[in-house]
Amino acid sequence: MIQWIKVDKALDAFEISNKALQVSLTELTSILISLFNACVIHKYHSKQFRKAQTIVLCKSKKSNYIDLKMYRFIALLNIMNKTLKSIIIKRLNDITETYHMLSNAQMRMRRKQFMISALNLLVKQVHAVWDYKIKYVIFMLSLDVVEMFNHVLHTRLLHTLRMRRTLNYIVKWTCSFLKNRKSSLTFDEQISAMQWINADILQRFLISSILFLFFNVSLIKKCKALKIKIKVLDFVNDINILIYDKITESICKSLSRAYNVCAKWVQTHDATFASEKYELTHFTCKSKRFDMIVNLHIENSVIKLKSNVWVFKVQLNMKLQWDLHLR
Repeated sequence: MIQWIKVDKALDAFEISNKALQVSLTELTSILISLFNACVIHKYHSKQFRKAQTIVLCKSKKSNYIDLKMYRFIALLNIMNKTLKSIIIKRLNDITETYHMLSNAQMRMRRKQFMISALNLLVKQVHAVWDYKIKYVIFMLSLDVVEMFNHVLHTRLLHTLRMRRTLNYIVKWTCSFLKNRKSSLTFDEQISAMQWINADILQRFLISSILFLFFNVSLIKKCKALKIKIKVLDFVNDINILIYDKITESICKSLSRAYNVCAKWVQTHDATFASEKYELTHFTCKSKRFDMIVNLHIENSVIKLKSNVWVFKVQLNMKLQWDLHLR
């Protein structure tokens, strides 16, 4: 793992450079193997690995620096911590793919599955419906989980890992990995003392994405269990629900049922959907066949039907043509 890391990165929390570690790898190999094996055998993530240094940078050309969104936070992590997590990720990926522990509709940080794969799956799902003898129209409701990594319940996540029959040492190591994280804060050349981090799973960690997929696997199963014409595509915190039918009013009723399932899941899992990011779009080659003057009413929101939408950072129209994005 260490030989593949990028050498042009900043020093870690203990001021160890990636390049220095690579140069001394020959002498350190046996020591590191013993260290990482001990962590796996004892299902333990070292306290030193759970320490970080967070650098606060001001975003350029902003008028108001009172808002925290005007700052960028960069976490400098222990290089040993990164290496051990990479080992666990590889093993967890291998187990996940071998025993089909996640749905094929769940993407991100799974082997050979990235954003382009999620987009390809969406296109294939839409074309599969279009190929039916009966002509259907497809509506897609896009939901976004707010600050997903900050609201992951440890007990729920660990329970789900056990229910998916994840190896015991990975479950217990994950429990150790999640607990008692600390970080110092560096701003304007001032360094604070170590503080406890309240975030349950730190965002942008590679291991965070796959752990969150386990966390919301029950949501995907419950949506698919509905006795309606439904397809679900999950890209970590981006949940896309596709429902197809011959009548648009029936689709809206089915979408409301699917949303109610999602709303119950949110309540029991201490999560929140960003209502301002709700998107409703349709996919059809012949829109004149269907009544497109419809809106979706969920909770206190009215979601208007759009003919184009941003999905996985690509703008698509109702016919899945790319010219809109290219312009």
